[in-house]
Amino acid sequence: MNLVMDTTFKRIIVIVVCVAIAILLLYTAFFYLSGLKQQFVVVYFLIIQIVVFLTFFAFRDQFAYRHRSVKKLKNPRLQENSFELAHLLMSDYEYIRETASQAMNDRHTMVNYFLLIVGASVTILAATVDKAVLFSGSNSQFLAWLALILNFIGWIYFLIIIRLRQAWCGSALAMNQIKEFYIQNGRVPDDIARSAFLWDTKSVPSAGRKSTVFYYSAVLISFISSIVLIFASFISVPAKEVVTIPVFSILLGLYHFVFQVICYSLFLDYTNFRR
Repeated sequence: MNLVMDTTFKRIIVIVVCVAIAILLLYTAFFYLSGLKQQFVVVYFLIIQIVVFLTFFAFRDQFAYRHRSVKKLKNPRLQENSFELAHLLMSDYEYIRETASQAMNDRHTMVNYFLLIVGASVTILAATVDKAVLFSGSNSQFLAWLALILNFIGWIYFLIIIRLRQAWCGSALAMNQIKEFYIQNGRVPDDIARSAFLWDTKSVPSAGRKSTVFYYSAVLISFISSIVLIFASFISVPAKEVVTIPVFSILLGLYHFVFQVICYSLFLDYTNFRR
């Protein structure tokens, strides 16, 4: 899903569509298909959506990196103009490089933790829950609550992945800012110096770029979280109504997946380098 939300108009359209779908879900759960007992699952999901949108509006400007033009020294060879700036810049460069590496490592750790939590929960339930009484009142309520808790954990980890991507992009931009300073203030001609680097402040990958390890990690978490939500919806259906997985549950899980992937673009396309 190569959706890019880099304009206010696109973000408004997405929010309007989500509001319309939310109204449709509420009508379906409370009136049209009230017998499926989906009210709590739908309300939970809508609360999650509201929280996500509020989080975006509250913190979006904190991660919108602004471009700062590099200034060129009149005579970079003068000792009085260079003082100990080179050592300071290299120290800052090493720190930034370390933070970028740490963001990648943390992404890998977060995904592993999430898979471990889900896997452990499924294994314990498979070993302890009697399939014959799976849809009994007490069991179904407990499993529905557990599934929603896992889904909520999935949202937390999903937002962590987004924050780590923001941190990585901030580090990449900061590293290229330092490179640009050295290019403009070094003794090698600017065009020749730039030819040594693949990325600069203009060509560094955007935060919301797809086909990255961060994006695939987010998609994996979104897929598992959507399956968990489908299970929570399915297990909430009264036993007498259960024949196969209701179409409503499948559509709810599909919308959850699409919405979460859209949120990846919603948060990260806003954090591109702003001039």
